[in-house]
Amino acid sequence: MNTEELRAEIRRLGPWHHDMQVAPGIRTGEVAKDVAYPPSFGRVTMVQPERWIGRLIEEVFPDGLNGRSFLDCACNGGGYLLAAAERGAGRCFGLDVRDHWVDQARFVARETGARGVEFTTADLHTLPQMELEPFDVTLFMGIFYHLPDPIASLRMVADHTKELLVLNTAYLPGGGDSLRLNLESETLVMSGVHRLAWLPTSELVLREILHWCGFPHVRTTWRLPLPGGHFHRIELIAAREASTFSRFDVLRPEALGPPRPGLLRRVLNRVRRR
Repeated sequence: MNTEELRAEIRRLGPWHHDMQVAPGIRTGEVAKDVAYPPSFGRVTMVQPERWIGRLIEEVFPDGLNGRSFLDCACNGGGYLLAAAERGAGRCFGLDVRDHWVDQARFVARETGARGVEFTTADLHTLPQMELEPFDVTLFMGIFYHLPDPIASLRMVADHTKELLVLNTAYLPGGGDSLRLNLESETLVMSGVHRLAWLPTSELVLREILHWCGFPHVRTTWRLPLPGGHFHRIELIAAREASTFSRFDVLRPEALGPPRPGLLRRVLNRVRRR
């Protein structure tokens, strides 16, 4: 496509959540920023996946991605996988339940000539049926709070992951350590498709779930309140082996986070038995 054709296709495929470079001087975020989409699309925010991948390399994999395979659940426009592939990742597979996002991902992959990257439209619960080889790194970003059974879904994904699992989710502080009912639209492009969904109410909830999924070494990369003052957002990275975070812990010692209550209970029980 020439420049005008690219711009027209970017506008047609909008709205975009991933701001990506499609060609020199042409980014999805810049082209689509002034396009007025109907209210039926809902509110769509913009992120730059290549910055996130750059941070992952800097903080966790300083020697580079070295052919590591990536799985992206709810891949949206594919930006994280495309950025990872450009920076040395190996097999990259992304799935999303909406054609809207997968069409964007395939468009950018095609126009940028990305290799080793595959996208498909599928519900997450069909992942085991695909019979895929386990991945080194799995992204579970922006999906936990859209699922009717997020714990079982995360466990299923963890079983497909060998090294690092990234969990990025909205949460609703308060109400103890629990999951809170989160009924949502089934049609808005930034929502899930099942209506029934659950919001975690604390960081400890997520850490305990990750530990149960076989990823006991958890670091909190960031947490922040969202506009409106109710919902917050948090990102945790979890590993099967503590050695995965050998560099990260030097750079970000504050990210170890609070102690797991389950661990605290076991320590107290041992003390009482003595």
